[in-house]
Amino acid sequence: LSGCGLCSAIMVIELLCLDKTVSVEEMVKISEECGAQHAVGTDLTVLSPVIAEAFGLDYRATDDVSEMISHLQKGGAAVVYVGVPEGKDIGLFTKGGHYITAVSTDGKEVCLLDPSYKAGKFDIPERQGRVDDSHAPFLYCSIETLAGEGSTDRYPKYYLFGRKRGV
Repeated sequence: LSGCGLCSAIMVIELLCLDKTVSVEEMVKISEECGAQHAVGTDLTVLSPVIAEAFGLDYRATDDVSEMISHLQKGGAAVVYVGVPEGKDIGLFTKGGHYITAVSTDGKEVCLLDPSYKAGKFDIPERQGRVDDSHAPFLYCSIETLAGEGSTDRYPKYYLFGRKRGV
C-alpha cells in the first residue's frame, strides 16, 4: 500500500482546515470506503471530491500549471501528481508515480511538501541542484521544473483545494 496520496490529502486538510487533524488510519478508512484505495496506491480522482465534501473544501482538478499557480497565490493548496518525464529513467521526486503537496508560490518557485522526503533524496546526479531542500521539510523548485515532471498522458496533474468562501 502506497501512502503518498493519503499523506498529501492529510497535508491539504490540515493546512486549509486549521481546526482539524486527520490520522493516517482515518484517511485510509475514508479512502477504502469510497473505493479510492488500490493495491498500488490511491486514486485521488475518486478521493478528492469525497474529502472536499467531508471537510468543507472547494475542489477542482486541472492540468494547467498556470491555474495551479494562481490557485496557490489565492491561498489554496494543491496535490500534485509527479512521475518520470518521457525519455528519463528517474523523476525528480520519484522512480514511478508519486503525489506531493504544493503549499505556496512566489510566482517563480513553488514550496512543496513531499511525504517521502528524506535527507539525501536530491543528492543523486539526476536530481542534484534542482530542488532546494535547505529548509526541509519545505522544498523549493522552479515552476518550470515542477511542471516538467510526469507524463503527459495522466489527468489530472493538479488537484486544487481551497477554503470555501464565507465559511
